[in-house]
Amino acid sequence: MGTPKCLVRCFCRLMLLIGVMLGSPLFLCAQSSDPAAATANSRAEHEAWWKGITYDGLVSFFYEYNTNDPIPAVNQFRVFDYADNEPRIDEAQLVVQRAVSKPGDFGFRANFMAGSGVPEVTASYGLFRNNESGEGRHYDLPEFYVSYIVPMGKGLRLDAGKFVTPLGYENIDSYDNYNDNFSRGFIFGYGLPFTQTGLKASYAFSGRITGAVLLTNGCDAVKDLNGKVTVVGELAVTTSRTTSVTVNYLHGPQEPHNGHDEGAVYEVVATWKVVPRLALAMDGLYADEDHAAPNGSDAIWKGLAGYAKYSVTKKFSLAFRGEVFADPSGVRTGAAQTLHGFTLTPEYVTAAHASRLSPELKHFNGQLVLRGEFRQDFSNANAFHRGTGYTNGQFTAAINLIYVF
Repeated sequence: MGTPKCLVRCFCRLMLLIGVMLGSPLFLCAQSSDPAAATANSRAEHEAWWKGITYDGLVSFFYEYNTNDPIPAVNQFRVFDYADNEPRIDEAQLVVQRAVSKPGDFGFRANFMAGSGVPEVTASYGLFRNNESGEGRHYDLPEFYVSYIVPMGKGLRLDAGKFVTPLGYENIDSYDNYNDNFSRGFIFGYGLPFTQTGLKASYAFSGRITGAVLLTNGCDAVKDLNGKVTVVGELAVTTSRTTSVTVNYLHGPQEPHNGHDEGAVYEVVATWKVVPRLALAMDGLYADEDHAAPNGSDAIWKGLAGYAKYSVTKKFSLAFRGEVFADPSGVRTGAAQTLHGFTLTPEYVTAAHASRLSPELKHFNGQLVLRGEFRQDFSNANAFHRGTGYTNGQFTAAINLIYVF
């Protein structure tokens, strides 16, 4: 029962010990027989480590209108953009980190997030989510982990803490990785976890093949819910200069106080840069969980999504997503149904010159991203609100402004 906690605790202590040791003047002095040189090296190394710390961020504002005029004003089966006809700052993010890149590097990443949409959805049990009511807060830490690259072979990277899940093609928007579409697809929202907490080891076997293994508390849980470990595996292969394939796997029990019924996720993500202006991608998912269906049988859910982005000019592009998500037991979406979605996102990107206001604001020079979105969803059941009734589809139009620095 205590093994997962013990592993996490021991690994975190090890990472902290390594960090203290590497930054210790005694350790650095021991590398040189000249005390004066050792002291100078110690000071230089210490300053270099701190100079490697960076801070970056993202702010996202949106307004969305649903032609169904649902009552209550909620867009059905949406993840972050669930508020209808209400302007919102859905995410304000600050990432403080010291990135690691070579053997012997020690670093960290902390992602602080606030807003009226994203944080209360991504919040994990045991951190900013009430374990009894399930209610999230308007702030979250989707990432906080320490990293060390072991000088072994090409460099074995070890991370300990909380991570955004490596599964899926789509992700939680960050300053260094935001999605092509404003809204998230069904696979992201209902097929996969948002975050995982535990230990991660990743290794580049060659310039084309990398792999990672995670031992975690489970899905979207900082605290140990059932005394068992969830295992996540990832194998990414660059098959050519323009194509890549990533295979993901997850296995372990996810229900609180239930270490017997296990779930599994199998996923394939592929990308293809057809020509410099056109990029395609695919995300295929199959998942199941023991005895999770309402009648006590095993629950199954699966999805398939295709993506395309075409750069009309250097600043203007069009992104399209087509998807299908099957939830025959209703355990993921709350209704036994198959969902279809079609999304078009025009995007315009321009530079944000904060330094024009003051030279001291040079660090905040970044990008302004203006996006529109038109999305049509369908279901084989009357699962969408229309006024006070129900229908089998919904159409939404949105505008999204992102500032990245």
